[in-house]
Amino acid sequence: MKRLFLGVSPNGKQVEQLLKIQAALFEAGDKERALEGRDADKDSASHYHTCVGRSVNKQNFHMTLAFLGPVSDEMQAQLESTLDSFYAINANQWPSFDVALDTLTLWRKPQVLCLSGKPEDENLQIAVDRCRYAAREAGLFSGKTDKPNKSSEPAFTPHITLFRKAKKIPDSHLPQTGLLRAQLIERSLIPMTLSPQQMHLYESVNTADGVEYHILRSWTLN
Repeated sequence: MKRLFLGVSPNGKQVEQLLKIQAALFEAGDKERALEGRDADKDSASHYHTCVGRSVNKQNFHMTLAFLGPVSDEMQAQLESTLDSFYAINANQWPSFDVALDTLTLWRKPQVLCLSGKPEDENLQIAVDRCRYAAREAGLFSGKTDKPNKSSEPAFTPHITLFRKAKKIPDSHLPQTGLLRAQLIERSLIPMTLSPQQMHLYESVNTADGVEYHILRSWTLN
């Protein structure tokens, strides 16, 4: 079975912004270790820093709209058919949207450090709801035979993952909380506003060099 998800990608300029944010976090981690009397501990070959975590490869930057998990060929066909049907009825079923990502967020349980925002554009929520509806129609909810209703689904938080295996946001060396974010704002690295023109169906593929996300299908956001 394939591991799939639906999402959107940042543009080339935004990819460069995300790389600069990663570099700023690496630098902040080095300063934090220096203040603690420890040498910088970063493995550039594996993109891992003990204070920040393992950086996401630039080819893998994305914002997930719906995580699907393990998917059979039959389920994938049903999913794509449902998504296609929205276009057959009305192409505007997939309106374009804007979302501002402006906050460094650490999720401790999955050990993810990301750039997050709020789903303030109603068109973004429409896209998320359509993706979840298509997933329910295909039965893609943790292998359960009973399809959960919409109210059982978690709230959507738009985000792009920057680091995995993250333990903290390295800003304790700064005089006051929030200065790292202020520095990123001053350098025009955040907020980052995504205005994607396409939605993609991705496959998560394990390779000798790590996980890669391959685009299988795309749909235009009008």
